[in-house]
Amino acid sequence: EHLKAFDDEINAFLDNMFGPRDSRVRGWFMLDSYLPTFFLTVLYLLSIWLGNKYMKTRPALSLKGILTLYNLGITLLSVYMLAELILSSWEGGYNLQCQDLASAGEADVRVAKVLWWYYFSKSVEFLDTIFFVLRKKTSQITFLHVYHHASMFNIWWCVLNWIPCGQSFFGPTLNSFIHILMYSYYGLSVFPSMHRYLWWKKYLTQAQLVQFVLTITHTMSAVVKPCGFPLGCLIFQSSYMLTLVILFLNFYVQTYRKKPVKKITEEPPAGKEVKNGFSKAYFTATNGVINKKAQ
Repeated sequence: EHLKAFDDEINAFLDNMFGPRDSRVRGWFMLDSYLPTFFLTVLYLLSIWLGNKYMKTRPALSLKGILTLYNLGITLLSVYMLAELILSSWEGGYNLQCQDLASAGEADVRVAKVLWWYYFSKSVEFLDTIFFVLRKKTSQITFLHVYHHASMFNIWWCVLNWIPCGQSFFGPTLNSFIHILMYSYYGLSVFPSMHRYLWWKKYLTQAQLVQFVLTITHTMSAVVKPCGFPLGCLIFQSSYMLTLVILFLNFYVQTYRKKPVKKITEEPPAGKEVKNGFSKAYFTATNGVINKKAQ
């Protein structure tokens, strides 16, 4: 009863802040109440904190089979969302510069259904971080990583309730394409034999930055040439995407800026195994760099 009262208060507050919800998504799974989204996000954050404590004195898990299936599943879901968003927006004759929420009829509902899967996929992607915890890849659980995962899930709950189609289609279309590349990369990186072919990680980050810039440009184009899409939503989305640009740009600079390479001039100590002119220690160090797991 207390939970129901709390739920009613939260929903009343949100309705007062954002106005009437889109009636076309009423009754859709997890949308009528904010509590499921909120509690899943809290559980996600607690799992990171408690999981790291639990794993501190335990060996890292491999999870090779689970990771292979997980990355394949997210890749296939991204393929479906990309194809369906392209087809449904084409069917509705969507205007790339600015598209309102109601003029495309059934095509708008079709777009909204795909965007629901996009919203739901953000909860599934919480597993990205949980797998890092279980594999003790704590260096990859950065502020950027957690902020991006937690915020996207909550923001898209709002998007689905108030602006579930129209101009909202563009970002997920680009993001689905990026996720096809990204989760394919993650899936392949599970296999050590594939590491030699995964030289393109930094280009993924570049593609993500291009995605954010294109999304901001697309969003602001609807401000320059309005079509009835809510102005406040456009400004909020542009501001949020700008925070991602700043954080991802910082990550890119910190990760890929050139570092001085130390030359190995010392002779290997007597008794050390030498192979092709290099000590065994050299090869061990080199492999440690090459095989470092990508984020």
